[in-house]
Amino acid sequence: MADGGASTIIMLVTALLISSAASAVLVSEWSSTSRVIQQQQKGLQLSEEIGIGFAGDPMMVSIQFAANPGDFNEITFYIQNTGLHTMDENSLAVIVDGITLDDSSITNLQFFPNTATDWDPSVLLEVKLEDEAFDNYDEDMAANPSGTKEISLFAIARSNSISGISMSTEMVEEVQLNES
Repeated sequence: MADGGASTIIMLVTALLISSAASAVLVSEWSSTSRVIQQQQKGLQLSEEIGIGFAGDPMMVSIQFAANPGDFNEITFYIQNTGLHTMDENSLAVIVDGITLDDSSITNLQFFPNTATDWDPSVLLEVKLEDEAFDNYDEDMAANPSGTKEISLFAIARSNSISGISMSTEMVEEVQLNES
């Protein structure tokens, strides 16, 4: 009988050790899952706190025709940081009429007011674009009785990192080009 009691105690201790190990694994996994959920909630909150929007009259976007052969027509428009956090102007990407422009097409980014050093909330970003895709716009505008051309602008930018998280936001606007 003493032998049967010892084996029962050994089985009980073994069961307790196994259940303790299983509990430790479950607690560890729950902790990891909880951290992931927290990070996702921070990301969702951040995505609601960032934004950019077209600034100005969409019917009066400036185009300046190239003065010299080999130069490209230049489009100028403004984007406002409508969110609560600073945006990274260097992450700005622009698509004009479905054509993705490379970084070299963005010829100038300037803040307004001029005293701004970052793309903070409410700060405007002047965007100047030059690309060979715009070369026929002057002919299109000359052929149009109103002397204008309608294009679509799509811009996307990322926020600066906030607590290790960075999110992107975009704006889409149908605009009308007018010669400046």
